[in-house]
Amino acid sequence: MEKIEFKTVEELYKRVSPALYSKLKEIKRMGYTLVTEKDIWNYLVDNDWKNRTNLELYDLISDIMNADNYKINLYVTDKLSRMKSKLDKTNNTKGLYTYNTFLLAGDTLWYKPVTLVDKLYNYPMQNDSRFILSELSKKDKIQKLHNDSISWYNNLPNNIDLIITHVPPFRNKNNSRANNSCYYTEVKEYKSPVWIYGHDHKEEDIIINNTRLVSNPWGYDTKEFKIKTLTLTK
Repeated sequence: MEKIEFKTVEELYKRVSPALYSKLKEIKRMGYTLVTEKDIWNYLVDNDWKNRTNLELYDLISDIMNADNYKINLYVTDKLSRMKSKLDKTNNTKGLYTYNTFLLAGDTLWYKPVTLVDKLYNYPMQNDSRFILSELSKKDKIQKLHNDSISWYNNLPNNIDLIITHVPPFRNKNNSRANNSCYYTEVKEYKSPVWIYGHDHKEEDIIINNTRLVSNPWGYDTKEFKIKTLTLTK
């Protein structure tokens, strides 16, 4: 039998990717939703393959298909837990974290209904007020939440590497919801080169004032979810 040789790890990964895909479908059927194909590969590299040599292609595929699904999921959840522990709070500032050399910030960035129509839309129609805000003093509470978010943002330093908020930091005129103040909270300046947001249900990837603003929603207006990768560099 002719021996198959691979020049790079990427080439080998591509060769076994059908097996990884099949294994992932099996894992998903068990309800382990956090696992990815790359996680299966990394699990085997870190556990089954690190002390073995001269593995043949059929050995790799056999290992992939016979790997313990429970242990793979445990490997992933443990990795995520350790990653979360690295998000050390910086200077005791709410919503400000460091990860490796990156400075991250996150908040809901609560909006403030402005017009009477927006206020009537916010309650009782909008899910935010129905499921998040308490029954007591909804009007006053959302005003306080908005003020807290603005205060939080104004007190952030200007060197944030990535900001993540639920509510968009700008009024997107390309969105049909642009005239409803319940769908945005405008800020005076962007304190990060990259800002990820959601809430307005519109897929977006634009640059405003040298800041990349990205939204990648699933549901409502977007029926097909697409994975989008962002790379942070120093």
